[in-house]
Amino acid sequence: MKLLIICSEKSDKLPENEFYIKTDTRFANTKFIPHLRNTKEVCTVCGKECTWCRGKYNLNFKDSISQIVNVPDFYQLFEDEPLNYLPNRFEQHDLAVVIGVHQDILVELPRLIKESGGKALLVPCESKDWLSKWTREMVIEECEKYGLQYAFPKPFCTLNHGKFSIINEFINEFKLGKPKFRLYVNNDDIIVDVKVIISAPCGNGYNIAKHLIGNKLGEEAKKSVAKFWHSYPCLGGMHIDNELGDTPLHIGGYTHYSALEYAEIVKVEK
Repeated sequence: MKLLIICSEKSDKLPENEFYIKTDTRFANTKFIPHLRNTKEVCTVCGKECTWCRGKYNLNFKDSISQIVNVPDFYQLFEDEPLNYLPNRFEQHDLAVVIGVHQDILVELPRLIKESGGKALLVPCESKDWLSKWTREMVIEECEKYGLQYAFPKPFCTLNHGKFSIINEFINEFKLGKPKFRLYVNNDDIIVDVKVIISAPCGNGYNIAKHLIGNKLGEEAKKSVAKFWHSYPCLGGMHIDNELGDTPLHIGGYTHYSALEYAEIVKVEK
C-alpha cells in the first residue's frame, strides 16, 4: 500500500488576532512520520536512534510513502483560495493520510485524491479544533461522491477495523490503530515479554510494551501503562470535545488501558 501524507510544516508565524489560525505540526512531524520510517529516526522520547522498543520489529515503511505534501501552518481563519496550497495532482497512492491541515483545504482533497488515483482518505483528529462536525460531514459527502473510502478517528489511536477494506488494510499492514498487545506471563502472573500486535499511530504502543515487562498483571501493570503512556507524551487535546464527552487525551489513555485489559495472554514456564 502506498501512502500520501498531507500535513502542516512548522513556521515561526503566530496569529495576530482571531482572524488568523495556526494548525498543528507536532503530531505528523514528531510522531507519525518518524514512526513510519522508524529505523533511522531519532526517538522523540529518549533522543536516540529508535532501536530499543520498536527496532526489533523492523517496521521501516519509508518506501511505502509515495509523497509528503507540506502545507503552511499559518492561515486566515477562512481561506478563499485553498487550492493555492496544493499541487494540481498528487503522486500515485492508495490512501491519503491528512494530519492537521486547514479545514478549507481538507474539503478540496477528495476530488484531487480521486483524480490522482487514490482510493481512500484518513483524517485523524487529535483535538476538537482540528475538524468541525460540519466540515467532516461535508468531506464525507465529497468522499461518497467520488467513491472514496474514509475514516475520521478521534483521536488517531481509536482507529479500528470497519466496513472499508482500504482502511482495514492500512491497520493490518502498518500495524497502526487501536492498540493491541499479546502478553507472555509466567506462573506468578509476571509479564516476561510483550508483543505489539497493533500500536497507536504515534508509536506509544511499543514504548508501553517495553515498560510492561517485569510488571505483574493487575494494578501494577495498569500503573505502568498510566505512567509510560502519559510520559511519551500523548499529544491528544486537553479540552473537552462535545462529541466525545471527554478530552481526546483522556480517550487516548482509556484506549491504552483497554489494550492491557483485553490483551491476549500467553502462559509461559518460568
